[in-house]
Amino acid sequence: MSSHLNKKVGSMDIGLLASNLCCLMHEFNVDSSSLSAKTGIALTTINSLKRGAGNPTLSTLYQLAEFFDVSIGQLTEANLSADAKKSRVVYEIPLLNLDELSDFLRNKNRYKNTISTELESWRSDKFYAIKINNHAMSPLFDKGSIFVIAHDTQVHDGDIVLVQFGKNPPCFRKVFIEEKCYFFKPISEIIGDNTIKSNDFTIHGMVIKAIQHFHD
Repeated sequence: MSSHLNKKVGSMDIGLLASNLCCLMHEFNVDSSSLSAKTGIALTTINSLKRGAGNPTLSTLYQLAEFFDVSIGQLTEANLSADAKKSRVVYEIPLLNLDELSDFLRNKNRYKNTISTELESWRSDKFYAIKINNHAMSPLFDKGSIFVIAHDTQVHDGDIVLVQFGKNPPCFRKVFIEEKCYFFKPISEIIGDNTIKSNDFTIHGMVIKAIQHFHD
């Protein structure tokens, strides 16, 4: 790792960082121990930052920003807690197992369970959630994690999408867009770099939130 990433950060509102970190941990449903295990940041460092103490290195901020999918600027300068309160509402949405997905896609009224979760209010009102019942996306997402899907949402390069190739069962892939060509890559490297370029596909939605399940 570059030496400049190990330098301490100068002027920064450590209290705002603490508030943002707690807000993001709540949103991602992750505790200090799990965050430490997933990022490699020492548990003592995470607990200190949550208390508004310490002076984090750029490396620590980079690891946190990467995990929570925000920029370092958002992590250290934006008031994420205030923004979240203004822009989020609670939805009760269908919760599906993977083996229920095909029936649900044919008939959106066919589901047994629901889940309540906070979502940004400006997004599409067509949401549903899928519980991952295997280890195909480990170690990024463990078995038991839940993906919240937005239907009828514009897909961008790098998004995780629920895609169906031909008549095959739907699956999760990361999409890369080059001009008018779509490439789909597995989320986990465990199943190899099996990138697919296809013209016969249907995107059923985009993952807008992951509620992660962590092993004890």
